[in-house]
Amino acid sequence: MKTKIRLSFIFACAIILSACDFSKDSVDPKDYMNNNYKNHEQLNVIEDKQSLLYLLKQRDTYHLLIFKKDGSSYSYEGGRESDTPFGYMKVGTPDNIHIVIFIDNSIVKAERYEFDLRASKNDKDKLTISLDGLSNLDTYLIKSYDFLPPYSSISQLRFYDKHGKRIDEMMFID
Repeated sequence: MKTKIRLSFIFACAIILSACDFSKDSVDPKDYMNNNYKNHEQLNVIEDKQSLLYLLKQRDTYHLLIFKKDGSSYSYEGGRESDTPFGYMKVGTPDNIHIVIFIDNSIVKAERYEFDLRASKNDKDKLTISLDGLSNLDTYLIKSYDFLPPYSSISQLRFYDKHGKRIDEMMFID
């Protein structure tokens, strides 16, 4: 009797799961923006091999939006809202870690940023990523990185002046 109940339960679950659609709906990024962020200022947009990235602002809030490419169509991958003029978003799959950095260089007066990647928060080994010449880049910078696992933990962004001295991030926050 227990076996029949288990089999019936498994069969019912299989039917329910087979009816579910696990794929993300295709969206037109421009339509999505017009419907959800029409009162926002578009600061920057970049397109890389796998995504379309938007940086928006409304009042003092920044919005980073990621649309994943799938052939000629897009799906909404996610977004990050921040009240600081810099930040990052990490989107991961078992095969790939996608990290997107954004910086408002009109407020963040730094020459370099860096951050660390680790396999876990407690891991002693780290990979440090650094970008020099921020003052010569876009006013509203979006930078995209792809990494292979095992990296899953990212540190806070650190900023440095042209002499290599660390800048306290609190200077950029009202």
